[in-house]
Amino acid sequence: MNSLFKIFLVSIASLLFSLAAYSKPAQNSDTSMDAQTVAATNVQDTAEDTGDEAAVEDNTPAKKFSLPSLKNIAADIKEKQGSLSRKDYMLCLKLLKLDNENDIKRLFDKFRENDKSVYSAKKSLAADKYLKVVKSKSFRKNHGKIKTEKGEHFTIIFPEFISVGKKSAPKKNTADTIAISEILSKADSAFDETARLLMIQNFINWAGKVQGKIYIVTDPDIWRNIRSGTAKGRPDQMIVTKDKNREFFVLINPDTFDSAPDALAYSVSQLVLKEYAKAVSRNSNPKLPLFFQAGVAFNISGLDSVIFEDGPKQVKKWKNELVDTKAIRGLRKRSGEIKQLPLSKNSLIKFQKIVTATSFPKHGEDVYYFARQSAALVKYLQENGQLPFLVMTRMLAKGESFSKAFEDGYVGLRDKLSGKDKKKSKKDKKSKKDRKSKKDRKKEKEKEKDAKDTLAGLKELANQAKEVIFFPLTTEYLKGEMMEKKKESKKKKRRR
Repeated sequence: MNSLFKIFLVSIASLLFSLAAYSKPAQNSDTSMDAQTVAATNVQDTAEDTGDEAAVEDNTPAKKFSLPSLKNIAADIKEKQGSLSRKDYMLCLKLLKLDNENDIKRLFDKFRENDKSVYSAKKSLAADKYLKVVKSKSFRKNHGKIKTEKGEHFTIIFPEFISVGKKSAPKKNTADTIAISEILSKADSAFDETARLLMIQNFINWAGKVQGKIYIVTDPDIWRNIRSGTAKGRPDQMIVTKDKNREFFVLINPDTFDSAPDALAYSVSQLVLKEYAKAVSRNSNPKLPLFFQAGVAFNISGLDSVIFEDGPKQVKKWKNELVDTKAIRGLRKRSGEIKQLPLSKNSLIKFQKIVTATSFPKHGEDVYYFARQSAALVKYLQENGQLPFLVMTRMLAKGESFSKAFEDGYVGLRDKLSGKDKKKSKKDKKSKKDRKSKKDRKKEKEKEKDAKDTLAGLKELANQAKEVIFFPLTTEYLKGEMMEKKKESKKKKRRR
C-alpha cells in the first residue's frame, strides 16, 4: 500500500512540473524591438518579405555592435590627425560634442532611433509594387525566379535572367551579366567609407532587419511606376532611393548596366550623409548643402560620369566629336589614361553658385561640371584639414550656412591646431620692419603673395577657388602640363 502511495505522489509531482513548464511565459514574446536590438541583430528576411524564392540563408556572422567608449572615440580622432597635444584632442572632441560619455550615448541613441524608424516603416509602396510584379507568372516566365544575395549592410533582390541588349537578344544569367557581387560589394564599401569619413563607424549600423535593400529593375514599366514624375538631373539619375525604408531601386538597361556599382555607391553615400545629419540635428528633415553631399558621394563612389537613365554623361563634345555612352565606355577601357574628360576653363561654374546651389542643373554636361567641381572642392577641404573638415561638417548638418561653418568651424579650428599667432601689434610690426632692409621686405612680400593661404577665410577661398581648385580640372591646365613636360624633356636632351 505504501509503495502504491509513493508511486501516486511521484506521478502527481511529475504532472505538476509538466504543467508549470507548459504554462511558463514564452521569452521575447513581445513583437516590438528596442532600437539597439534592431541595429545589432543579424536576422535574415523571410520568404514573406521578398517572395518564396528570395529567402536568404543566414551565412553572415553577427557583427558585435555596442556603445563606443570615450577611449574608442579618442582613438578615431588620433587616426584622423596624429601628433597633436592632449589639449588639442580634447578641443576637437568638445567641438564634435563627443567629449563625455553622456554625449556619446546621446548620439548612439539617435542612430538607434533611425534604425527603429526604418524597422517600423517596413517596405515602401514602391517595393510592394515591385514584388507584386516580379512574383507574377508572366514576369517569371520571361525572367525566371527572384534571387537574393546578402552583404554586410545590404540585401540585393534581382531576377534570375536578364537581357541587356535589344528585346530579341538572348537572356543571360543576371548575376554574371551585371556583376551582382560587385554591386553589393561597392554598396558595402560606400557605406563603410562614408561612415569613416564622418567618424561615425561606431554609431551607424545597417544590419539584420534594418539592412539596406537593393532592388534591380530591368522592366521599363516597373521603373516608371517606381520613379513617379519626370526624371530630374542628378549624378545618380538611374537610382531611386526611398530614404525612410533604406531602399534603392537600380535601373538596368543597355546604357546603364555597367554603371550600376558606382551609381549605387553614390546613392548609398548620400543616404549615410542624410542619416548623419538627422542624428546630430534637432531638425527632423535636415539638409546638408547640395555641393557638399554631391562632392562627398562623388569622391567615395568613384563615379567617372553622371549616370542618367539613358546612360553616362560627361562633356557634350571632345575634339569635335560627340561624347556618347560608347565613347565613355571606350574611355573606361583605357588603362592609365584619362577616364574623366576635362572641363573648359570658360565654362566653369562660379564658386558662389556651387556653394549656394539648392538643386542640380537640368542637362547632363552641366550636372557633370557641378559634380566634378563639388568633388574637387570637398576633397581640397578634406585633405587640408581632416579634423577641421569634421567640425565644419557637423555645423553644416546642424543647419549652419557654409560661410559660418567654414569660418567658425574649419578656419577657426585649423588656426588653433596649427598654432597660428594672433595679429601682432603695430609696435611689434614696426620694430620688425626697422630691422630689415627694403630689399628683404620686398622679397618677403613676394613670398607671401606666392604662398597666400587659400583657406585663411571665406573671402580667400572664394577668390582663389577657380585657379587653385577648379582650374586643374580643365583642358587648359592639361595643355599647360604637357607643354611643361615637353620643355623639361628638351632641357634633359640638351644636357646630354
